[in-house]
Amino acid sequence: MDSGNLYPLNNGAKNTFFLHHGILMMRRLFLVTFVIEMVIFTVLSSINYHNSFLYQSLSTERSSILSNNIFSMIMEIFPHNLLVATFEFIPVVGPLLFSISIVTTSLTVASEAYFLYHIPGFYVFLGLVILPHTWLELPAYAVAVSASIYLLYLLIKREILRSKIYKVLYMYIFVVIELAIAGTFESAEIVMENNIHVGLDELLMWIPAVPVIYLLYLLFRKMNGDEYDR
Repeated sequence: MDSGNLYPLNNGAKNTFFLHHGILMMRRLFLVTFVIEMVIFTVLSSINYHNSFLYQSLSTERSSILSNNIFSMIMEIFPHNLLVATFEFIPVVGPLLFSISIVTTSLTVASEAYFLYHIPGFYVFLGLVILPHTWLELPAYAVAVSASIYLLYLLIKREILRSKIYKVLYMYIFVVIELAIAGTFESAEIVMENNIHVGLDELLMWIPAVPVIYLLYLLFRKMNGDEYDR
């Protein structure tokens, strides 16, 4: 996957935060996109917002998922999330869909906090960010939209399209893997929350999540190995 030696580097090209030897870096795109995603999620989910339609939609979806066993949960959560991420890979369309999705999700969290718990949305947001599936699912969407921007960049800079297009394919494979794992963790967290009833048992999922997230980090770094100097 590390194709850094397959083409000569232009050592005369400048390096900046986003550019490595004059070529846009996927990993930096992801980093900025993920930070923006988390900021939007934090701010919008914390506002005093209540939309009954969003809350009812969430309640209906949640009831449907809870009626399944863990395998059925995974097979319902994973394909839905992958479909969203797949559309986010499309240039121009992807960032627009990503923006709509994160805003809608954030406002749904705020509405859930208002109607179900009668507390500020920030506490529901906090309850999500302490669970491992959030740190798998949200980065996967950031990877998808970053790949969308990167693909648009390649289409504009056609002279490097053939030598760099492999990275978009690698990122799609990465997102499939990450969302499959995220769906598994989310389903396990739901089962633990609803069947064990002993405090925050879902936090035990961090035990397997930490090495999994670290391995995914190493895989992502390997896929973007051409962005590092040797």
